Amino acid sequence: MYDTIVLKSPEIDTDTVTKLMKFCRLSEGIDIFTGELLYTFTSGELEGSYDYRIRFKVDNTEWEKEETLVPVRVNSYWHIVVECSLHKLLMNHNCYGGPRELKKSVKYLVNFLESVTSVKLPDYKQWEVKRIDVSKIFVFKNKDICKKIVDNLKNAYYTRRKPRIYDTSVMFSGSTTTVKLYWKGPEFKKHDYKRLVKYINREIDLNWSKDNHDLIMHKLALLKMEYDNILEKAYRILRYECEIKSRKLKDIFSKEVVLVSDINDETLHKVSNEELFRLMKERCEEMDIVRRSDLVLERLHNLYGFNLGNSLYSTWAQLVQFGEERTKSTISKPTFYRHKKQLIEAGCSWFCSTMQLQQFSIVPDDFSFTDNKYVDDNVDQIVIEKLAIVA
Repeated sequence: MYDTIVLKSPEIDTDTVTKLMKFCRLSEGIDIFTGELLYTFTSGELEGSYDYRIRFKVDNTEWEKEETLVPVRVNSYWHIVVECSLHKLLMNHNCYGGPRELKKSVKYLVNFLESVTSVKLPDYKQWEVKRIDVSKIFVFKNKDICKKIVDNLKNAYYTRRKPRIYDTSVMFSGSTTTVKLYWKGPEFKKHDYKRLVKYINREIDLNWSKDNHDLIMHKLALLKMEYDNILEKAYRILRYECEIKSRKLKDIFSKEVVLVSDINDETLHKVSNEELFRLMKERCEEMDIVRRSDLVLERLHNLYGFNLGNSLYSTWAQLVQFGEERTKSTISKPTFYRHKKQLIEAGCSWFCSTMQLQQFSIVPDDFSFTDNKYVDDNVDQIVIEKLAIVA
């Protein structure tokens, strides 16, 4: 699924600049008769993937790196910079059911901007893609599984990237990509759900004495029920996001300026999956992933024999208990990387694993970050219908 995107338009003329400058103001609302959340525009930076606003900026400057590699602002042609969540634009939330076709989603975004600004904008295919977030969600039977996995992720290790660890998420930032895994429920409740409840309470106060009070209250109650259901599912969702930055886009598409017309969905999802593998170190197409102590030992003995199997099991046990950084400091580097490679090839995962002979962990035995057993990548019917209009 696609979420946050940053786009830069081709050059726009002075007449368009004048019209758009008049439009650039803050506005928001909800259509209580359809339950649809309306847009909010801002010229400032968005705070994160949870930010529901659309950054819409008309500018004639841009950042450029000089020989010192320090970015400086330089003069440029007049253009538009747009940043928003495609997922939220289409569905009003980004918990599940988001778009998987980038070109159609961008076309919908540009058409939407044209409708609210009443200004003809450049063809969507000619907009430059500066950033795109590709996401994947894992859905479980209960929320305790998500909490257990997030707690285990705090020992995750990504080469040459320092982790940023929070209560319900972990993030690894780099110059080409940023990967993030987090428990969706707490994030959704803190931002979108809280904002909606606040709005509903305000509307109840404002419309209490109106003639159509009963109809308005009914619509607000239905809207609240809908978001209660979304919140319940969000608490059972573990979300993975891969932010693909401009530098990476230029590399994978071999172009200095990557336009919407250059984008290939399959390539973007492949990059996202590769980043997830680098973080989780789980990939085994020939056999199922195992993480339970007795199953790991049995797998290693069958593949590598008794002596090497025991040695690999010892390394696996340290990885389970202490994580990669500490384990790497206890054995020689060549041995550590060789053992890690052999464990990955054997399908022995050390994330969310247990040292007990019996599986007491609530994480399902067959769960793996690198297969689709628990992935929900279905596109919501609302998204399908909206994109069909612009197809």
